[in-house]
Amino acid sequence: MRLLVLLSGEHPTLPRSEVLAALEALGVRFKIAEEAEQVLVLEGDFKREEVARLAERVAMAHYFGELCFSCEASHEEVLSSARRADYSFDGSFAVRVHRVRHHAEHLSTERLEREIGAVIASRGKKVNLSAPENLIAGIISERFYLARVLARVDRSAYEERRPHLRPYFRPGVLLPRLARAVVNLTRVRPGERFADPFCGTGGILIEAGLVGAEVYGFDLEEEFLSGAELNLRHYGIERYHLSHGDARTLWERYPEYFHAIACDPPYGISASTKGLSLERLYEESLASIYRMLIPRRYACVLAPSEVDVEGYASSAGFGIEEVHLERVHRSLVRKIVVLRKWR
Repeated sequence: MRLLVLLSGEHPTLPRSEVLAALEALGVRFKIAEEAEQVLVLEGDFKREEVARLAERVAMAHYFGELCFSCEASHEEVLSSARRADYSFDGSFAVRVHRVRHHAEHLSTERLEREIGAVIASRGKKVNLSAPENLIAGIISERFYLARVLARVDRSAYEERRPHLRPYFRPGVLLPRLARAVVNLTRVRPGERFADPFCGTGGILIEAGLVGAEVYGFDLEEEFLSGAELNLRHYGIERYHLSHGDARTLWERYPEYFHAIACDPPYGISASTKGLSLERLYEESLASIYRMLIPRRYACVLAPSEVDVEGYASSAGFGIEEVHLERVHRSLVRKIVVLRKWR
């Protein structure tokens, strides 16, 4: 099967990386067949339950579908390809066409919906625009893609977990979609041990717990640990461990113990670094995180762009896998650094 992924487009690089990392965590074998803006086409022996688990796991995508065809983004090519395509599904259908940004503005989404729908209906399929059993989705990007949607990402669930809606709230924490993407970048698998050495109110731990990991949170602030416990319980996460701890020395208690580690150390105006410079905090914490992580596994660390996370991580022994940049506000650009301990 060729699996089409409509990425969210909320960040230029994170959605693609999150999907690929989540596939790796789920143990699904695949190769990239095509790419376009907000579109990934993956080739592999995808089972329906694997696609459903993938949609439950990722945050920065809209849906996953079985590709019917891709072609040049011209009206003639789209209709020609639609007539040649195989539509081997049961039940009613509706066609919906979505344009990515300003691609191929000469194409009318409404006209394509009508004409592709007519082609499929001519194969004996029943149209149902109000409650179709099958959604046939067209995407206009650098090319045109048509796919039968297999599973949708419930993005509303992340909105329902926004920080200010939790039992314990402090400003300046990661939004759930970014926290889930960070968790996925670590490739943690259900049942594995996941740590956040700067857990704060537990935002990253919540998302790791919801993908099935056993979570461990550490912080120097007892109030944060109490608040994190309230939040974890609120979302039904039972396999958690919270304790007071300094990220720089945790390796003494947990040498090569964790399958995945992610953290967003304090660096904002309201954050406390207990008198340490940011540089020293990151340098010593990364050395500890390296020692805590099981070999050949991943960590993900967030930091202001001016902090040399890559240099400190390399000195600790990590390989640098990816770096993503995100503008938080006018004075802060955050980077999300994916690290791997090779031995």
